[in-house]
Amino acid sequence: MAVTHAPLELAALVDQLGRHPARALQLDLRAPQDTEAWFVAACLLAARRDEARALADFRALAQAGLTQPSRLTSADRARLAAVLEAARHPDAEAVAGRLVRAGARLAERGGSFEALAAEADDLEALGARLARLASGVGAATLLRFLRPLRERWPAAREVPLSPAARAAARHLGLLRESEDTQGEFAALRAALSRLGDPVAFADLEAALERLGRHACQRERPARCPLGARCPARHGPEAAPG
Repeated sequence: MAVTHAPLELAALVDQLGRHPARALQLDLRAPQDTEAWFVAACLLAARRDEARALADFRALAQAGLTQPSRLTSADRARLAAVLEAARHPDAEAVAGRLVRAGARLAERGGSFEALAAEADDLEALGARLARLASGVGAATLLRFLRPLRERWPAAREVPLSPAARAAARHLGLLRESEDTQGEFAALRAALSRLGDPVAFADLEAALERLGRHACQRERPARCPLGARCPARHGPEAAPG
């Protein structure tokens, strides 16, 4: 599919489908303290299929003062688990243990994700350093954590889009079908710049992911929340959903 101008304003897409979860949580990912909190949020988002419930879990932990991994102690594990259980998290004990272990390792490394990122020459090295923080911190968590940090950490630049966001970007003509996954970030940034829409990259990526989950990833344009504005409804891909 050739890259063409999107049939709707990207800012309107973000307004309809929502901004990045970090924005919803009022986290400033330029601040080290909020980057730590975003790691907690990424763990919760990776463990929950329902984004709204994952964000509610995070807010419950924030109210209890439990969103700074480097400050967590072994005594906090029971408190973490209790808060998550009260929020009906399906894997409260495991997530609580994971966060406490990650916090302890992070404290040993100086208590800074910035330092871990600065030590890494590429995405493979950065991923390995983060994965070593605690068993159970898997690829889904790490990718979700790193995506909004690409512009801050050079080693994270090659983090690919999620499959859902990739499918939506292709349907909207923002990425070519043949685009290499390692070049997606640069290609989508270039498309955003070319279209001149004043929308933050992380917000666009989050909106594309939600759009892709609704319809694009499974080739179901009939279910697309864009309705008549969905470009896939007017082309050869517009098969019954």
